[in-house]
Amino acid sequence: MELPPYFNFQPLLEHSLAEAEDIELKDLFDWKPDQVEGLNYVLMYNKDGDIGWRPFELMHPLLYAKCVDVLTTEKNWKFVQDRLKAFSGGVVECCSLPVVDIDEDPKPKKKQILNWWKLIEQRSLELSLEFSHVSLTDVSNCYPSIYTHAIAWALHGREHAKKHRKLNLLGNQLDKLIRSSREGQTNGIPQASLLSHVVAELVLGYCDTYIDKKLKGTKDIVILRYRDDFRIFANSDADCAMGLKAVSECLNIFGMKLGASKTSRSSNVVLGAVKQDKIDALSLTRRQTTLQKELLVIHRFCTEKPGSGATKFLIREFLDRLEARLPRNAWKIENPTVLAAILLDIAAKTPAVFPAVATTVSKIMLYLKDSDRDDLFTLVGRRTNRIPHNGYMELWLQRVAYPNNLGFLSKEPMCRLIDDEKAQSLWVNDWISKDTVKSSIGSYSIVDRTVLDDLPPDIQNDEFDEFWKEYG
Repeated sequence: MELPPYFNFQPLLEHSLAEAEDIELKDLFDWKPDQVEGLNYVLMYNKDGDIGWRPFELMHPLLYAKCVDVLTTEKNWKFVQDRLKAFSGGVVECCSLPVVDIDEDPKPKKKQILNWWKLIEQRSLELSLEFSHVSLTDVSNCYPSIYTHAIAWALHGREHAKKHRKLNLLGNQLDKLIRSSREGQTNGIPQASLLSHVVAELVLGYCDTYIDKKLKGTKDIVILRYRDDFRIFANSDADCAMGLKAVSECLNIFGMKLGASKTSRSSNVVLGAVKQDKIDALSLTRRQTTLQKELLVIHRFCTEKPGSGATKFLIREFLDRLEARLPRNAWKIENPTVLAAILLDIAAKTPAVFPAVATTVSKIMLYLKDSDRDDLFTLVGRRTNRIPHNGYMELWLQRVAYPNNLGFLSKEPMCRLIDDEKAQSLWVNDWISKDTVKSSIGSYSIVDRTVLDDLPPDIQNDEFDEFWKEYG
């Protein structure tokens, strides 16, 4: 999930970490954060424009920082690394360990996507030389389903962790910190941070060892796992079914289950290795005589395959062609209202593309008269308002509105931070008993107003993920 460039969490997180280092765990828990309702900030996000809602949950920064503090002491971090290494070498190949970029690439997502392409798609194609069958599946609602006590199981072994519930175990510390941010719930971890990815990899990696034991002695089965996605390679339907059964049974131990609707089998590993929606997108006749016709082709694709990641590179290609035509006035035959209408309907079906949709609208508006520009933005806002839980879209509409002095009102808390300079925090801080910590954390804004005040009227392509153009 990309955010406009003026949102910057780094100063707040660095300050929170400095504060967390000086707070003992016992003192932090004595403040009873687990009794505070809505401690974490939640932004609802829709994947497919239908019922595929996901809560992107940002932990309270002090609790997040304390998790990082206890996890990354030299002793604990070495322990975690060794534990992850111990999970490898079995029938399951983990392909999703978070990528650490020692070169500090400002676009780390690019490296993560390259990693997926190399370790999943390319590795799957290689395995077509060895195997004739593949089954694809994933965990249904993975992060919200993870049993938090399983964090300690993963780090210390299930039996040992059950016998030792005290806070001297790292796993129990992380478990209680995460539960404290979510009203003490044991079901689910926040979904939207690198910390959550590390925790999920620990739990799923430990689950991999259970799968390995289930399939011990079984030959000719290889399983690739990228986070909660599994690809099971074998030489018969029976062996694929055996692999699926093992994965399902082991996930159940950790409170998770497979998504039946996303489970498929293929006796052609090459076709099964590459997502069908990607193949379909590549086969489209994307270049048409008008921009409107190009958008209609994309619209038909995303109507048939809502939520498809392939829509990203289709929209990015369209944006490139639009930018080439705008300065030459080659787009004057187009109706900008119709273009916006089709774009917004695409975004309603695949909300992940909204940053590119908002970018496209902002660039069209540059070439309109002021009155036409205002009218178009009003229509775009009305269409967006008809989409439930549209806070993510409103963040990007505000990015268009702010530098263009367009009227825009939103109830989304992150948007209100822009409108009200006195509004600082997304989180409830009243539970923090130490006044100096409470006031200092509450004073840090996640809005960088030096960036905000220097925004160009149109969204620049590097404001969202530039790797969309080559999306795998």
